[in-house]
Parts: sequence; structure tokens; C-alpha cells
Amino acid sequence: MSASMSFNARPATQVTCHDYGTDRPPILNFWSAPVSLTITGDNALPIEDHLVFARNLAAETAAYLAAMERFAATDMGRTP
Repeated sequence: MSASMSFNARPATQVTCHDYGTDRPPILNFWSAPVSLTITGDNALPIEDHLVFARNLAAETAAYLAAMERFAATDMGRTP
């Protein structure tokens, strides 16, 4: 099975982390109507695997931010 989706930055695009403390795993939600993506931990994998994924997600998100900031500083990143 394979799936692909895109979340383009729009004013209404939302990224939200729902933190439930130690009661249950957090939920990360990306929402851009009409599409939503939810990421959360479950009991199917060990917590260590979820932590590896979360750390990789954080690192790649930081890399995306740095690349976007570099791009925004160029003429190509300027809105006409």
C-alpha cells in the first residue's frame, strides 16, 4: 500500500500538538481542508521506536525550517 499527500502552506493550514501529559501519548495533527494527518504513538511498537521517530521528525522539521529561511532570504522567495 502506498499513499502520498501534500500540505501546502496556506493561511488556514494548522499544525497542532495535543499534549496529554503522562496520561496518554501526544497527538500531532496537520490540517489543511479537506485533508488531515494525525501522528500518535500506540501500543503496537515499543516507546523507544516512537522516540526515534519523534526525534527524526524534529530534526527534519528543523532542517526544513532552515532551508525555508534560506530560500525566503533570496529573490526567488519574494512574493511578486
